Amino acid sequence: MISIRSAQLEDLESIHKIEILCFQEGSYALFVIRQLFDISQDYFLVAQRDQKIIGYVIGNHKKENDQGWVLSLGVHPAARGQQVGAKLIKKLVELFENTQTSEICLTVHPDNANAIQLYKNFGFEVATTYHNYYLDNEPRLFMTKPTLNARINS
Repeated sequence: MISIRSAQLEDLESIHKIEILCFQEGSYALFVIRQLFDISQDYFLVAQRDQKIIGYVIGNHKKENDQGWVLSLGVHPAARGQQVGAKLIKKLVELFENTQTSEICLTVHPDNANAIQLYKNFGFEVATTYHNYYLDNEPRLFMTKPTLNARINS
């Protein structure tokens, strides 16, 4: 059974290994994951099965404009196709919707069809395309999803 819980400091090395498997040369360094752990607080989650970390999602909440952000999502290749990413995104969206977050944002590479479909399944839509988002000439789709708070207040 897959369980979703808050990430703990002792999980970071396992998370980093998944990060490398998922993103190879574009992966976050371990020190960056540590810093994201420090600033993401309740929005850094892991998926676990049989005491092993099989996926993670990192989010953050920008209070000044009430935006939630999905910063990274990774699933161990051996656990793909088992709804791990969906469970992580579902829990993160729930966390954002339990705050005053009005919109959830993320970026994804336009060639990552599986991730794009996953996000669309949760109501994210492509808002725009950036051709140089990370200043490395790699394109990114900017996707957004209004939360229940935004729909209630509009």
